[in-house]
Amino acid sequence: MGSPISLLNQARAMARDYPRDAMPKGYLWDVVDFVPLIIDAPLTGRGGWRWGSDVAGGDFESGILAGYTSGDQLLVQDTTGAIAHVNDLAPYNTITVVGAGPRAIQNPVQLKDDVIHCDANGARVPQIWRAGSIVDAYGGMGKPTVATIYNSMLVSAGEAGVEDIVRFSVPGQTLDSAASYDGNSFFHTSQRVSGLAALRSVVLVFHPGSVERIRGSIPPHGTASTDSDMFVEKLFDRVGCQDPRSIAYWNDNCVFADEHGVHLTDGATIRNLISQGSMLYYWRTLYATKLSLAACTFLDFYIISVRQTGGLPAITLVCDLNRRQWFRLSNVQALTLIASGGSRGMERIWGGIEGTQRLARLGPMFFPTTSNLPVADDNGQFVLPSFETPWYRLAEEGRKRVRFVYLSYDTRSSGSPEVVELDYMTTPQADAYTTAGLLPPGNEYDRFRIPVGKFCYGIAFHVHQVTGASVFRVFDLAVEASAVERSRV
Repeated sequence: MGSPISLLNQARAMARDYPRDAMPKGYLWDVVDFVPLIIDAPLTGRGGWRWGSDVAGGDFESGILAGYTSGDQLLVQDTTGAIAHVNDLAPYNTITVVGAGPRAIQNPVQLKDDVIHCDANGARVPQIWRAGSIVDAYGGMGKPTVATIYNSMLVSAGEAGVEDIVRFSVPGQTLDSAASYDGNSFFHTSQRVSGLAALRSVVLVFHPGSVERIRGSIPPHGTASTDSDMFVEKLFDRVGCQDPRSIAYWNDNCVFADEHGVHLTDGATIRNLISQGSMLYYWRTLYATKLSLAACTFLDFYIISVRQTGGLPAITLVCDLNRRQWFRLSNVQALTLIASGGSRGMERIWGGIEGTQRLARLGPMFFPTTSNLPVADDNGQFVLPSFETPWYRLAEEGRKRVRFVYLSYDTRSSGSPEVVELDYMTTPQADAYTTAGLLPPGNEYDRFRIPVGKFCYGIAFHVHQVTGASVFRVFDLAVEASAVERSRV
């Protein structure tokens, strides 16, 4: 009697920093469009994202859900410079152009009822978006490119000619008045400032290859500099941040990315989430073709979309911040990611999808619902989850007779009679798989046996949905094999 060996071992995440034939339990070689949050199966295909706006004049590249005292407003800017108010509730399609302004390299930030939007080129003072108007900040404030909010102050930097200076606004003053500006309220830092972030007790000052921090609560002001308790000190000298769109927050921590990985810091220590998730080789290869980054946190996930040069599709990686594990999403070509911070409705996330001139609501990907229709994104592309396994030796080194592979799954489709393809390869360095078989849909838990018939040292599998289906759940992958005399070569 054959005794199939189960292979998945509740694996949900991908890793690349191990030899494919020596990966630890719990990891797969690749995981695409499966959502680990869902607990009805070890691997459950994601839901489709939905449009979050009508077509605008350009692609959306920055935005914020502004929590005004008069109510939330989803404010976005497209690549033409137009600033629009998009309805953040159903039917999600209303776009009201409220003005125009310079393009930005980061999402706006909010201080009380002022949303501050900086010019990417540092050619003009920041704009202030209010619930019913758009005005310029006070002209003496400078022309920063990046900003954050710390202790009721606007902290800004990146002004041309003084790229190393970090400025502070005067607390309690409206930003379009001269009272908001103090010419002595600034710090020199060691290098050009490429990004800013604020935690509970520190301001993180990002440079392209390092990070400094500003500690204290009272910045320099007036002529009585002794009243200030702030000071600048070096924090990290081996990591930095060149793209402020990668900066996000989670549980009193800041998350940011550079060529070394994705980093999590509380302002004192730093952890590389890419290294902890065994994805360093994958990340560095991906970053080498980076065109832009866009990131945010949603629930306990950090989501980063990496657009690539050479016409390559964007790679969107998701990190489970509690487990430090990674998986991938396809068909999310995001120029910007906007996380909700308002008071209305559940936590939400939007993405400005390149080439569509529309916002997408990405939250539905994490909460798939079962219907009679194939799961598809609103741009018409079917969601086709897939995973690739490690290369399994199955026993001690030597040849094995691999007779059958068994897949336990649940997929439902009223269209094609063949929905799932199962492939294999018998060497860990192969460039292509051999198709073992195509499997049909059903309406319940199914288990199929597919012949392999190979005399090999080990085997790896690729399971992928090949056509639209309303659900795809994977419960187990097992193989029936037996070792032969180890002297056989």
